[in-house]
Amino acid sequence: MSAGSERTAIVSLGVSCQSARQIRTSIEILSEALGEHFVPERHFFDGLISPIAGLAQLFEDGFPIFRRQDIAAGPGHPTWQPYGLRFLHHFREEGMDADIDAHFAEDLSRFSYLREKFQRLADRARVVFVISNSQNNLDEVARDTMIADLNFRRDELERLQRAVDRFLGRPCEYLIVSHPDRHGGVDLPELTILEADESEWTGDKSQWRSLFRSYLGRKNIEPFAV
Repeated sequence: MSAGSERTAIVSLGVSCQSARQIRTSIEILSEALGEHFVPERHFFDGLISPIAGLAQLFEDGFPIFRRQDIAAGPGHPTWQPYGLRFLHHFREEGMDADIDAHFAEDLSRFSYLREKFQRLADRARVVFVISNSQNNLDEVARDTMIADLNFRRDELERLQRAVDRFLGRPCEYLIVSHPDRHGGVDLPELTILEADESEWTGDKSQWRSLFRSYLGRKNIEPFAV
């Protein structure tokens, strides 16, 4: 899950589940850093594998909700085409193989609500999107789902920021978190490269908590896509 207070939202924008996991497990740190009462909030991209270029295209297209014909059976997991977003945890019973037709109506309703909730982020005084490719098993996920490249590229990150800001009609903040092997040489003040950890996908809580304290303690944060 992501997290929010009456004034501020800290929201995962992918690339994978680790962003949402670390936001949720750091709620007391967020509350302490900003002096606000944060609670868990479920948002659209919390549990998706969301390549940056596909995300940018989705927002450039006005963030349409998917239709049945947009959800392909693969590669690897149900995939929202043409954006390449993978649903690793949806269109299925827990522990079972995906059955898109059996679960389509339920997940369409779920994600339609979450899309509306995402759009209402525009009403918060501050919105911080967290984008990470730091999850250790992403290389395995990429092989299973035939994603060619999960490395960050500056032009794609800038494109995504412009597209999301345009969709919401307001400037937002973007905290970028990367794996030592996937940062792509991107040079941005908002980019943090985490040290390697031993977790499969959850990440190192201590590094993330330190990152949130540092980022939220900054006085001036400028958009990098200018």
